[in-house]
Amino acid sequence: MSLAMGASEPAAPSSPEQVPPVPPAKKSWRQRLTPERKKLFRNFLFATTATYFSVMITKRAALSRRHVPSLFHHNNYVPKFNKYQDGIQAVTLGTLLSCSTFAMGVTGVALVFNINNAQEFHAAMRKYVRGLGLQTELSKKLEKNMDPKAKELEDAIENFLSDSFPNEKPEVQEKKND
Repeated sequence: MSLAMGASEPAAPSSPEQVPPVPPAKKSWRQRLTPERKKLFRNFLFATTATYFSVMITKRAALSRRHVPSLFHHNNYVPKFNKYQDGIQAVTLGTLLSCSTFAMGVTGVALVFNINNAQEFHAAMRKYVRGLGLQTELSKKLEKNMDPKAKELEDAIENFLSDSFPNEKPEVQEKKND
């Protein structure tokens, strides 16, 4: 039927060439999350929660130390305190705050850059440093003029570190030793 005859909908196209392609349905953000990304989100959420609780504990400890004189007491009255207990409490709270904030920072960076383990971090940093072009002419000249004992020590450290990463193939390690 056509629209001229009073139909409420237009007639379907008769040939398959006139049918517009149907775009694929978009996945929701939850369906696009891989198990690794879920783990990164969970770790970041845990670290953020730990930081929040450590801040609340520190705030409560700081407020409990505040001296508010009562109505008929002098303002210059110094309350009794134990300097050793206060020192231990300060170190404990400082450690708690710094560790939880550091954990939140590390998990946040891992989440942003999608880094799941130390090997991926190593590869990402190596790629980043090489991309910056930090191998300058000066460092190349210093390598040429390096003391043989220092060069031997550097090679020993490099061989030790290359053995620390088991993901390398044995052929690659044999070539490095030759």
